Amino acid sequence: MDILPLATEQLLLRKFTRHDLPAFAGYRSQPEVARYQSWSSYSAADAEAFFEQQHGLAFNTNDSWFQIAAERTADGALAGDVAVHFFDDGQQAEIGVTFDSRYQKQGYATEALSRVIACLFDDLKKHRITATVDASNLSVQRLLEKLGFRREAHFRENILFKGAWSDEYGYALLAREWQPSKPQLPSA
Repeated sequence: MDILPLATEQLLLRKFTRHDLPAFAGYRSQPEVARYQSWSSYSAADAEAFFEQQHGLAFNTNDSWFQIAAERTADGALAGDVAVHFFDDGQQAEIGVTFDSRYQKQGYATEALSRVIACLFDDLKKHRITATVDASNLSVQRLLEKLGFRREAHFRENILFKGAWSDEYGYALLAREWQPSKPQLPSA
């Protein structure tokens, strides 16, 4: 089943293309974007390796991470990406989100995640969606809670992250708990 692209009010959620790589490497290199990610900088070579890994990957492949490009329909700009990890023989998924600092706090991540979650539950019939978040990343915690996720776990100093032990929170949402609604976008 070919799910992508997905459309929202302001975004086209689609597979990455080679054309996206400069913008992709650019926003992933922003210190405020990389702060809670596994990388500190992101080079053109990193973006190329990412593309080669993703290029032949099918959406909804068990035991894989699939990155969805979030393109603004107004101007075609790559605003960010949504990561989906498919696991448990197709029954569950884990999500993550990375957006260019220029497009944060404008409702794009909410809109993108809401649409991806709807696809995972409604179209692909996933049972459960999870997310792991750095305990200091308040923006993503609020985003997940806004979408109906509940915090299920607090992992204390469970990861040596960029030279220091860090806490993480585990979030989850069951299909029967999903309440699809139009995301509330900030007014202009």
